[in-house]
Amino acid sequence: MATNLVALNVYQINQRVGVGTANSQRLAFPTQGVIVRDVSGSPERSLSTGYNVYSALQIADGTLYYVTETQSALVTLFNA
Repeated sequence: MATNLVALNVYQINQRVGVGTANSQRLAFPTQGVIVRDVSGSPERSLSTGYNVYSALQIADGTLYYVTETQSALVTLFNA
C-alpha cells in the first residue's frame, strides 16, 4: 500500500524553539503512522517566536513536530 505525504510548516521540534517568522521548516509527513495531538490548551501553545501552535505530530521515534493547524484540520489532510 502506498503512503502519501502531507507537507506542513513546522514551528518547533520537541522543545527546541528557534524557527523564526520568515523561515519555518516545511517538512513532509507520511499519512500513516503519525499521531496527531491537540496542544491548543497546553502551555506549549504560545511559542517565544510569537507563533501559536495548535497541534503536534508525533512520529515513531517519539519526536514531536509542532504546527499551527488544528487537530481537526490535520485529520482532514491526513485522510484526504
